[in-house]
Amino acid sequence: MIKHVWSVLCQRSVVDSQTNNISIFDVFEALQVDINPTPQVKGKNNPEYNIPLQYQVVTFISKEKEDMKDIKYSIRVTLENSDGEKKILINQNLTFLAHKKRMRSINQIQGLPVSKSGVYHFIVELKENGGKFQKVADLPLEVKLNIKNLSNLN
Repeated sequence: MIKHVWSVLCQRSVVDSQTNNISIFDVFEALQVDINPTPQVKGKNNPEYNIPLQYQVVTFISKEKEDMKDIKYSIRVTLENSDGEKKILINQNLTFLAHKKRMRSINQIQGLPVSKSGVYHFIVELKENGGKFQKVADLPLEVKLNIKNLSNLN
């Protein structure tokens, strides 16, 4: 059995090659963005902006007991907006090797799809050996969009 220890939303992380320790940089709690793009239209009067942002969701897990077998599991990261709309950002199958006691999953994500200012939730879920996904973390990110109207700039 695997146990979720922590997850974090950050701009980047670096793993030291000698000690295998991780350094996490620029943890996100809030994001303010000035944009003047043309939105991708999802539906009538429902714009979606893709913020050109590179970031990571880093998850640390451990084994609940010493297990001498490989453990196959999946990690899924879903972005949920304040209206309850969800978009899967990461869906990955991994193997927790038998000789390891702990493991990190560093998921690089490109672009942040948002429709309006508000609190967005990065939901981290784990599924072990073909079971069901279990929510293990909810990483809130407050997004403030300052949308510039190009027609007012002339």
